[in-house]
Amino acid sequence: MARHEVTTRRVLYEIPGMQSVHVRDDSFTGADGQPLPMKVYEPIRLKADTTGLAPVVVILEGYPDAGVEKHVGCRFMEYQWTIDMAQLIAASGMTAITHSNRDPLPDAKALLDHVAAPGGKVGIWSCSGHGPVVLEAAPRATAAVLINPITKDYCPGIPLFVVRAGKDETPGLNVALDGFVTRAIAENRSITLVNYPEAPHAFDINLDGPETRRILQQGLDFLRAHLV
Repeated sequence: MARHEVTTRRVLYEIPGMQSVHVRDDSFTGADGQPLPMKVYEPIRLKADTTGLAPVVVILEGYPDAGVEKHVGCRFMEYQWTIDMAQLIAASGMTAITHSNRDPLPDAKALLDHVAAPGGKVGIWSCSGHGPVVLEAAPRATAAVLINPITKDYCPGIPLFVVRAGKDETPGLNVALDGFVTRAIAENRSITLVNYPEAPHAFDINLDGPETRRILQQGLDFLRAHLV
């Protein structure tokens, strides 16, 4: 089938060096013991870096890839959004990982375990309906960025950067997200909330402007602060 047009939409933020990022194919062992593909976007090292290895950020998928491909005509790692975000992360000095899956949560845990070097730090970048899987897998990571996420009752004990889209049209999403933030604060979790009043769902591909770019850069800076 032809790809759905949403899979071709670009992230509305670019930084120098994105198009120079080197990408290589790799694989990891899924939860069922069989290999799964992943792509590694190798970072452009920043002058301020003093560590030997760049931190790793996984763009984590929360839907079964077979269903995604059947529905929109390509895998999640082939979305232009996914490619652009990986390039943004790598151009910010961090290694970005995109991946496929068969069973979202077990494979997400397997991938995070695979990419975590001994003593290393792993971050997560994710959004929207991927949120429930990300929140369950997040204890294996150091910090996470969640853009207009669907949430659940459980809040992991790692630093979270959460963006609320004030005009998100997804039924019930912001009501659940507001409750999630309230619980996180009540449990004294480390959470940074940015409310973008004018933003629709998936504002990073739908609402061009300085505030969209500023918030995406804040998320990148958040991960660097916690991982580097």
